[in-house]
Amino acid sequence: MKGLSRRALQSVDVDTDLPVVVDKREEDIKVLTRVDEGVYETLNEVFAGTGLMADQRKVKLLLKLRTDVAVAWNQTRDAFIEIGRALNDVDRELDPVERDRFKAGFRQLFPFSETVASQFRAIARAVDDGHLPREAVPGSYGAAYQMALLTPGQREVARARGLIRPNVSRDTLIEFRREVTTVHSRSRGLDPTRMQAELGRLERQKRKALSDLVALRRRIQEIRALLDGTAQE
Repeated sequence: MKGLSRRALQSVDVDTDLPVVVDKREEDIKVLTRVDEGVYETLNEVFAGTGLMADQRKVKLLLKLRTDVAVAWNQTRDAFIEIGRALNDVDRELDPVERDRFKAGFRQLFPFSETVASQFRAIARAVDDGHLPREAVPGSYGAAYQMALLTPGQREVARARGLIRPNVSRDTLIEFRREVTTVHSRSRGLDPTRMQAELGRLERQKRKALSDLVALRRRIQEIRALLDGTAQE
């Protein structure tokens, strides 16, 4: 291949015409940060003090994993919402007796329990009734169900706290519901601690009463058996 002539070389603008040799690693980092700058920063925090961030193969692998998990997570969420909708559609077509039979035999027909199905139904209703934005529903149906249980007032408070989001955990929502329920009870002049103690006492009394009733029935049967034996003699 022939080189450039002297005249051609003189006409070259070294600032614009010559190709710029770039650091490929630096360009890869720019691409990664454009893809998801927030996640890249999180990786920096998680792997601080290690050499992982200098290995772009590993960084790309982690980012791809996060993308794959996010896709699967969203597919899972969409799946249980659609299942809930289908269940609600069927429920509306069945009469009360048929609906009861359907729920009683549910586990024989499907690979999950009626309890789980009822949670799917509640989530789908919350989405279809406009109470929850579909994109805010967590990928975990347990967390999504806790979100669906929120009352209108609780949803407003949860939204203000940033809890109406797809990555909120089930435990966080359970704790939030417990907190707002306690606050509401106190605002009505109720003492949750005292009521819990009373509930425990009543439960113990109930168990003792049932035990006494069993012993009473057994003694009645024994006396009747003895009387029947005396009568036959």
